[in-house]
Amino acid sequence: MSTETRTDLIDTIALRNDARAPTAESAADSRHYDDYFRIDRTEDPAAWWAGAQRVVRLVVDDLSAAGLDEDLQADLLAGVSRLLLASTSVPAHSGTTTPNRVPPHGENDVAALRWKLGHHLFHHVLSLMNSHADGIASALDEPDWVTVRLLVAELTVLYDAATATMHYASTFPVSAYEETIRPSMEPPWMPPGFSGVFNREHETLLDSLTGLKPRLRGRTAERSLPADVATTSRALWKAQSRNRREHKLICEKFVPGGGSLLQQHFDETKKG
Repeated sequence: MSTETRTDLIDTIALRNDARAPTAESAADSRHYDDYFRIDRTEDPAAWWAGAQRVVRLVVDDLSAAGLDEDLQADLLAGVSRLLLASTSVPAHSGTTTPNRVPPHGENDVAALRWKLGHHLFHHVLSLMNSHADGIASALDEPDWVTVRLLVAELTVLYDAATATMHYASTFPVSAYEETIRPSMEPPWMPPGFSGVFNREHETLLDSLTGLKPRLRGRTAERSLPADVATTSRALWKAQSRNRREHKLICEKFVPGGGSLLQQHFDETKKG
């Protein structure tokens, strides 16, 4: 074998896709978000649904201790029921048994558990919402108004469930957030600028709804919406507005006046 064709003379090197050298203080992105919340990306539907069922069981087992009011519990359980019903349509799988874990001790441990477990359920609910949004877009193309109305109604239920899940994920004292949760999202544990904007499922949902909104608001250039579809759609936008308001309230509870880690990173970068 000639020298030119031998592959064992020199090891490969690793270079970045952006053609730049890595820095010690690279900003956070969606990969860090997934790592922090312990999210593995997979195309295996069985693994996805097994994870959803496990998360549902853990949340439901903890729900009575979380202290959510009855309305929020009902909204959360309505979303859980949709996840479980949808899971019956996939191939049989294993791995749904809840693993034995050491019970959390103290409010900081409980906070860390609910913070990440709540986000797990949040991601599963958002994923089902994204599938429904795809179905609505396809039904509008036909148009199939019965399917549009049914899926919009389901999307509304899931939006309220997502809002309730945000509350579940934050059912712990402000002191636990200050002592445990927020520091865990800052250097040296995470790169600067860690933020919920790196939630891929939520970003996908917002993109989908941006495309659907002009098609589900009253009269379009092509056709008028049936009255029942228009009424159902208005309920969806109300659920979206409610979700945004409740998210702001949760943020204000833990960080009065705002001051997200991402904004903090932007401010410090400008100063530098």
